[in-house]
Amino acid sequence: MAGITYLKEFQKPALRGLVDALENEKLDAPTLGDRFLPNDQIYSTTFAYDIIKKSNHIAAMIGYGAEPPVIDRDAVASKMGELAKMGLKYIATEEELLALNQARNNGEKAAMVEKLITKGADMVQAIQRRVDVAKMEAIAKGKFEYNKNGVKVVVDYGIPADHKIALTGEDTWANPEHDVIGDLIEWDQKYQDANGKQADVILMTRETQALLLKNTVIVTEAVGMKDSGRGRVSVEELNSVLGGYGLPSVQVVTHRQITVKDIYTGQDEVIEFFPKNRVVFVGEGLGNFVYGPTVENNFQPGIALDAYDKEEPIQSILRVAAAGFPIVESPSLLIHADVFEG
Repeated sequence: MAGITYLKEFQKPALRGLVDALENEKLDAPTLGDRFLPNDQIYSTTFAYDIIKKSNHIAAMIGYGAEPPVIDRDAVASKMGELAKMGLKYIATEEELLALNQARNNGEKAAMVEKLITKGADMVQAIQRRVDVAKMEAIAKGKFEYNKNGVKVVVDYGIPADHKIALTGEDTWANPEHDVIGDLIEWDQKYQDANGKQADVILMTRETQALLLKNTVIVTEAVGMKDSGRGRVSVEELNSVLGGYGLPSVQVVTHRQITVKDIYTGQDEVIEFFPKNRVVFVGEGLGNFVYGPTVENNFQPGIALDAYDKEEPIQSILRVAAAGFPIVESPSLLIHADVFEG
């Protein structure tokens, strides 16, 4: 047998078990995106477009830009499978197949099997990272953007206009004299007025936190006038000052971008999912990331990992696939504030 599918490790039960184990690992260590957009399932085959079309909270799906041409809603509907579909494949080389099937001993064969299983696990985790990126883009940008395979569209989740704030000129957090505490109190009250509760967390980047650590209002609050010569405070002192005003806890987003593989080109692409100058108020109940059914997963929602052999040319292929889409059901649970320019 020239391929890999005769081995029990690459048959459906074993591969399903591998995916389930990786999904359970992720449940044990949820990401920020998982907290505010937990996973859900749906069985509609047109779920992404149906959600967009029917939701009161999502703006119409619009093609934009001169290249490619503007497309209408019917054209978008015909492409919805691409919008939600995620997938990768790995083709085992002829050298790998020879090494596997002509192994000199069981240890050598087991090592090659483990190498291919690790590649399958890497691809499943790549899908999980792609989902995490989509979740964070929805949280931090309020949009789902797609520009692949001749289709260029943006799904705007409809964050209220007064929940999108941009400070400009001298009136930004880049000015160390700016009253940052006053801003946060004002936005906290705006959030409570809209939702009847506080945000669960305030998200910001390292760059934004660095400005707060040197802000004279924060420094004076933390150390008092008697020690006003200090130029900065510690993170603990910053959190103490903000907590003293009853503000939600601050969480720093340490990674703002990620490198993922493009499903169509196979090339790596860098996606920035959290603008460096943005502060985000967010609360639980925001929405879900919905997995839909795929043929690869026996018409069930979720991630599928499969292996198959080809004769012409001789190839063994590991392929991972899923279909999913982030849904923001309560956009008022987001406030975006761009606190400095750049």
